[in-house]
Parts: sequence; structure tokens; C-alpha cells
Amino acid sequence: MSKAASGPQRTIIFYSRITIWLALLFIAGGMAVQSLQVNLFTQSDVDRAFANAMAEQMSHALSIRLQDTRRLQQAASNHPQTLQALREDNPAWRATLRQFLAGASQLRLIRRDDAMGLHTTLGYAVQDLVSRTLNGADMRLEAVQRNGDLHFYWASPVRDEQQRIAGVLLAEYGPAWLSQFQSGASQTLGQVVVTQYVDNDRSRGLEIFRTGKDAPRTGTLVTLPINDFWYLTYIPAEERPQLSLMPMVTPWVVVLLATLVGLFILVGLQKREILRNQLQLLTYVRGLSRRGVDEQPTFTLRLFHELAGSMQHLIHTLRPSVSTSVTSSRDNSRNKPDIVFEPVRKTPVSARLAATDKGLPELMVEEMEHEEPASVSQSIFRAYDIRGIVGQDLTPEITYWIGRALGAEVRERGFSKLALAWDGRLSSPSLSSELQRGVLEAGCHVISLGAQPTGLLYFATHELDTPCGAMITGSHNPAEFNGIKIVIDRHTLAQEELMGLYHRIKRGDLPRGEGQLEQRDLSPAYLQRIDDDIQLARPLNIVVDAGNGIAGPLAEQLLQRLGVNATCLFCDVDGSFPNHHPDPGVPHNLQSLQQTVLANKADLGLAFDGDGDRVALVDNHGKIIWPDRLLMLLVEDILPRHPGRDVIYDIKSSRHLATLISRHGGRPAMWKTGHSLMKRKMQETQAVVGGEFSGHLYIQDRWYGFDDGLYAAARLLEILSQRSQSCAEVFAALPEDVSTPEITINTDDVRKFSILKTLSEDAQLTDGARVFTMDGLRIEFPDGWGLVRPSNTTPKLTLRFAGNNEAAVARLQQRMKEALQRHAPELQIPF
Repeated sequence: MSKAASGPQRTIIFYSRITIWLALLFIAGGMAVQSLQVNLFTQSDVDRAFANAMAEQMSHALSIRLQDTRRLQQAASNHPQTLQALREDNPAWRATLRQFLAGASQLRLIRRDDAMGLHTTLGYAVQDLVSRTLNGADMRLEAVQRNGDLHFYWASPVRDEQQRIAGVLLAEYGPAWLSQFQSGASQTLGQVVVTQYVDNDRSRGLEIFRTGKDAPRTGTLVTLPINDFWYLTYIPAEERPQLSLMPMVTPWVVVLLATLVGLFILVGLQKREILRNQLQLLTYVRGLSRRGVDEQPTFTLRLFHELAGSMQHLIHTLRPSVSTSVTSSRDNSRNKPDIVFEPVRKTPVSARLAATDKGLPELMVEEMEHEEPASVSQSIFRAYDIRGIVGQDLTPEITYWIGRALGAEVRERGFSKLALAWDGRLSSPSLSSELQRGVLEAGCHVISLGAQPTGLLYFATHELDTPCGAMITGSHNPAEFNGIKIVIDRHTLAQEELMGLYHRIKRGDLPRGEGQLEQRDLSPAYLQRIDDDIQLARPLNIVVDAGNGIAGPLAEQLLQRLGVNATCLFCDVDGSFPNHHPDPGVPHNLQSLQQTVLANKADLGLAFDGDGDRVALVDNHGKIIWPDRLLMLLVEDILPRHPGRDVIYDIKSSRHLATLISRHGGRPAMWKTGHSLMKRKMQETQAVVGGEFSGHLYIQDRWYGFDDGLYAAARLLEILSQRSQSCAEVFAALPEDVSTPEITINTDDVRKFSILKTLSEDAQLTDGARVFTMDGLRIEFPDGWGLVRPSNTTPKLTLRFAGNNEAAVARLQQRMKEALQRHAPELQIPF
């Protein structure tokens, strides 16, 4: 017999055997992997527990060392002879205290009246530390980087007999103190990094020291506080306690091998039983069919017993003679009736469908009402907000559809609420009502904050349970304008994002819903937040001009809280702006402020724009201090606590900013003008402070990083209060060019871009200049610079010039004027 005819070679247990083997293999393998996971998780728990224990031990040790230094200095400042030395300026007692305070490299006893002017030698951070201590703030240690070196200062109050703070004991601790402090951190089994953070930003800080072995592993690093500002980060090394993996894996391997051996034995026994029963079955069937022997053997497997019974029945059935069977079958076939096959008639599909339709119920379709959005002009969607003429480009109906689109966009991005505020313009209440209606009908909830400055609206997106907001405001534009500033997920919408709302309206992507309205007054919390942050070192006498904008009432309340003696001009809200336009970037609008400062002999004057997100300053001589120089003052105060951080300034700002920022340890970055664009860049680079020439100031130190005229003004007052010099003297020490204010030339929204393109290609204009084209055209020469750019909010070109002297500025202006006359002779050039 050939191999092909011998039949299948696989037995009945072939597939069962394979299945069982694979199942056991998978189970055992899975258990082994699970044991590995358990082992790794256990190792991770051990790592974490070890890292936590080491970090807690070291942070506690370092904290004890700080507390020891604190107690010693407190005892020194409370000693009666310290008060006497403060009053009499006794250097002998200071020498005694230096021996008493281990690690102190320098001691100063500073009377309250002598506390101003420390910034000139010690920097603004130390000035701020002393001023806060004099105002009753808790004693604290602060590290300051100056000229590339770390200095450690601790200021403790010296109290008189009536327990009033008469002065400050300022101790500077040197390398010896740092070495003794650092000894509390273990230099084995990992790396220890101590960092100072003076605000809520944990992405960057000032590194105090780093010790121990480099640790490549970062999965189990632990960060714990040492005090309010210093944090210890521990990174374990590879020498940490290790678990052995083999003892946990080996039992599963042994079980797997034992299971496989047992399986082979059982399968072998099963195979032998099957073969024996198979032989018995064949012998029984052969005897039954040939000899008629009907004695069934004893089987050990039920399957073969049942097969034997079936074979017995089959053979007994087949015993009658074949002839009889054939005859019977023939007779039966004659008696059967003939079967006639008829063709099947197919029913057409159409007929079957018609028949089926008779039994279907009628389908009712509800007609949906089609909504036709109002015709919305694309031109109102500007570079960083929505803005247009009320009743022409921006009507209540158009504002409603913008609200529908905005509500849909907020919900699509995963949020459910929107904070809403508006300025004091006459058209703002009606526009805000329609925007609110649109947002609610989009299914988005609204928290109505009322008539408030833009800074408070931004504050709401950080402090309320929604990061989204909208502000109805025309900012500094004329009274007939109004607009909308929009924040989603704490990002102010700009450019393509604003155009996305326009396209959503055009394509009708405006789902309906039912939102809920909530009224909130956030002004007490907002004022309290600023009041808690600002500490003035001395009383100030100032003048405030709010230009009848929305910031006036809150500015009055804030200055009263801070203890400032303020004379308020036009702080009542009047949307018709009867006194002057609320744009502090135009010198004409600051004339009343300048005159009142001189008449009152005030320390300085402050001016806000229409929605309160910009600030301008006039010194005690009535001179306008342009905002790029206000940024310089903030840089000097903030950067020593944040070395290496970015500072952002717009293309209209002073050329001296880059040098000043670098000198104070920061990284200068010029960027495009516009509050949305600047804030986006601030977040992208994690910049600590930034500013625009228009008066938008962005402070990330102790604040949220958005532009808020009221908070920026409060920070400037805090810095100036810490100086013994007058406001004019403070700013005289900062670099300054001879410069022009911002100059505007009327054109139209299309022509302004084509003019700029032509000017950029004018080789005669740019010859010999360093050219910047990120936002308009800025040309820089060794003795000055000039800028022309299209306004993003109005149909104008804006220009500015600055240089070493009047002659340099005049030369730059003439060069730009000639280029404008060549390419746009229709323009009325005001210089």
C-alpha cells in the first residue's frame, strides 16, 4: 500500500496536545512576566521609599542649619546693644556680631531713614528684602546673583523699646557659611541640587549648589522644600539598594518545566490507552462481520465502547439478502407518483418593494429651522483682537453671531464656561449683552463680571474655574470704535485663531445649546491679591489720570489700599471721553497730568488707557518716561532673582534694552508688537518680564504674566518707593536716546501693507543699515534707528525714530520721508 493510501497520520489527540502545550506555555510565560512586573514595581517602590527617605533626611538636616542661622541672627538683632549700635553706629559691636554669627562675611545695621538707595551697591533684590523687613514681613533668606557670583542675605528687624521696627540687621553670608550649610547634604548615593524659587514658576530658578555623584537616572527624583523659597532635589545613584530578580522568577521556571514533563507523561499514557482500545475495536468488528461473534470486549475508553455499539448495529442492519432488497426497492419505485418540476417565477425587485412598502408606517421628518448668520465683515478680525466702528462694522447682531461662534469654539476645545467683562464705552453694555446671548445659546455658560478693566478679566481666567474669557473694549481707539479681546485656555487669540471664528460664522458651524448665566464681583479679590503682593517702603504723593476709562474707580481703591496719597484726574467712567482721549501713548493726552504733577509737586504721575491694560508715567519734573524705559527699571529689579531668563520687548522699543538686559544676566529677545503676540512669546520662552513701547507691561515674577496696567503701576511704585532719589533721578541713571513719540500716518488697510513691501525693497532706504523685518521695517545705524510698520488696529502707518542726538534723529526722519515720498506721494507726512 502506498503512503498516500495509508490515511492520515495525525491521531485524535494531535490538536489537543498542541493546544494544551501552548496554553500552558502562555500561562507559565505570563506568570513569569507578571512576576517580573511585580519585581520591577517592588524595585520602584523600594527606589521611591529610598529616595524619599534620603531626601527627607537631607532636607531636614539643611532646614535645621537654616533654623540655627535664623535663631542666631534673631538673637543678635534682639540684643540691646544691637539697638544701641544702630542708633550710635558702633562698628565695634558689629565686629562682635560677626564673630557671633558663624559664616557672616559682612554685617550692616540699617536705620529706617537710611534704607533707601541700597540698590546702588547691593542691587534691587536686597533693597526689596530690606524694605519688606522694615514693613513687618517675616525674616527670610534670599540668594542673589550679582556679577556672576552668589550672595546670601538675611535681614532681621531691630526693634526699639516699644517693639517698633527701628531698623534692620542685614547679614551677608559667604562661602564658609555655604560650605557648612552644604555639609548637611550627603555626597554619596546620588546627586543633590538645592534651588531657590521666588515665585510660582518651578520651571526655572536660581541654583544654590549641586553636590554628589552624577546620577543618570531621573525616574525616582524627589523634590522637597527646605524653607519657603529653597527646595532640595535628590536624584539617586545606581548604588541604591537593589532587589534580586532571579529568586522570584526561578519558581515560575521550575513550575513551567515540571508542568511540561507531567504533560508529556500523561500524553504518553493516553496514547498507549488509545492504541490498546483501537486494537480491541478492530478485533471485535472483524469477528462480528466474518464469524458473527457478538461478544463485546471490555474497553477502558468510553469513546471506543460507543463505537463498538454503533458498528454492531450497522452490521446487523446489513445482514438481509441483497436480492430481496433490490426487489423491494424496484416495487417501491413503481408505486411512487411522478414528480413534476415547475420553473420558479421571479418577482421583479420593484414589485416586491412596492408590496413591502404597503406594510411600512409613514416616516415623519421634522423640518429644522435654517439660521442665516448676519453678514460679518472680515476686516474686523484684526491681528490680535476684534475691532470695528460701532453700528457699521460691529453691530449688536454681528456681536451676537460672534458670541455664537465663540461659545462653540470654547466648547469644542473642551471648556464649558466663559468669563465676560466690558469697559466704560457707551456701546459696551449693549454689545456685551448680545455677545453673552450668543455664547449662552451656543450652550456655553457665562460668568458675568460687569464693567471692569481688562486686567481683572485676565485675572479671572487664572483664579476662577474657567481659563476662558472675553472683554468688550475699544482699548485706546476713538469713542466710535469698540471690539472684543478673547482668551481661551489662558491664551489670547490672535491672527489665524480669530479668523477661525469668522470662518465658523461663514460656514454656519454654530451648534445650539442652553448655557447658564452667573454674576460675580471679582474686584475685592483682585485688589486684595495686588495689595498682598506690593510693599511700599515709603509714602508717595502721586497724580493719576484714568482718562474717564474703566480703570479709574479700581485705581483709586488700589492706591488707597497701598497707602498712596493720590490726586485723581478723570477717574469717573464716561464713555464719551469728554476731557481727552484715553491713549497715554500720545503726548497731548498727558498734558493735564504733567501740569498737575508740577502744580502739586508730586513724586510722579500715572496714566491708564481706556481698558486699563496699559500704563504711562510722568516723573516729578513733568517729563514723560516712555514705557521701554519703564521696562528697564523692571529688568533691574527682577532679573537679579531670575538670572538667565528671557526678557521680551517689541520692535518699537529702545536699542539700549538688549545691552541692559545682558548686563543684568538676562537674554534679550525682540518680538512683534501686539499684546496677543507678545503674551504668546512670553509663554513660549518662559520669559520673566516683557514690555511694549505702547505701555503693555508683562510681569511673570510674582504675577501671572499678562498685561495689567494697575498691577504694573503698583510694581513701579514699589520699586520707586525703595529709592531715596527722586523719580527723575532714578530714570536719569538709565540709558536714553533722543527719540520721537509714536508717529501715525493715515492710509487704508490695504495700501499700508503694499507701502511697507515697497519700502522693504528700497535699497536706497536700507543701504548701510541693519534691517529687521519681523514686524514692519526697522533700520538701525550706529547712531540711531527708525521704524515704519502697518498698524494692526487702525488704517495707519506707525513710525518711530531714536538716536544719539537731534541731528541723528532728523537725518533718519529725512531718509524715511524721502522714501515715503518716492513710493507713496499721496501720504501726508507730519515731519
